[in-house]
Amino acid sequence: MIARIRMGFRMGGMIYDYGFDERQGLPRRDRHFLWAIRLLGVGLLLVASVLRAQMPNAPVLQDVWTTPGAVLALNLAGGSQGSVYGAAASFSPGTRLELSGGVGLQAVTGAGSRLAYGFRGALPLGGATSAMGFGLFAGVGGGVAPRSHSSTVSGVPDTTASASVMEVPVGGSVGWRHDLGNGHGFSLYGSPLYMFVSGGGKSSGLFRAAVGADAGITPVLGATVGVEFGQTRTATLPGPRSTLWGLGVSYALGRR
Repeated sequence: MIARIRMGFRMGGMIYDYGFDERQGLPRRDRHFLWAIRLLGVGLLLVASVLRAQMPNAPVLQDVWTTPGAVLALNLAGGSQGSVYGAAASFSPGTRLELSGGVGLQAVTGAGSRLAYGFRGALPLGGATSAMGFGLFAGVGGGVAPRSHSSTVSGVPDTTASASVMEVPVGGSVGWRHDLGNGHGFSLYGSPLYMFVSGGGKSSGLFRAAVGADAGITPVLGATVGVEFGQTRTATLPGPRSTLWGLGVSYALGRR
């Protein structure tokens, strides 16, 4: 996420914004309207997942640059097995480490909704101001996923069964970014990875890859889009069985 905060800082647990909190003569109704928009946006972000937190049925999207401080995000991800929603946050004490994690709601096709969780750590290794960068990451996530089985009566495939699944991705990322000025910009990145998947009574390793893009919409808001593809597990085992996609909007907290 490449958005940078230049206009605000935390005050009493809320975000204080020079854009209208210190403006003199701003009509009370306009001030209330702006606060309502901000509170609504923060509320939506608090019930969302961070794409960089590893959750089953969500792509492993990992940029090679970090935003110092805390970031919240509103995301939607999924594939042929269902969709993922959640609540999480990421934190970076500087430019050399990023930690993210959270819990979410995994809507599993044919098996209802279940809890999912994920954690990930990333280590950017490129220059803080360079246009090209690279980094390493590792994570762990768990939840449930559907699996096919044959009925002993009819022999008809049934996809309503589900099983617990754990995914552990390890990989690297390489990216390129372009600064448009005034907190705006974008980055493109690719992440080849090896994923250890355990579930359904068996464990296996998969080679997959992800490509993504981050954009700085404003100095505090960012957007992410990307896909993950590669090797898949068989229909009888839980785990990735298709290309996964993800969309997200992020909000950075704290003063920059």
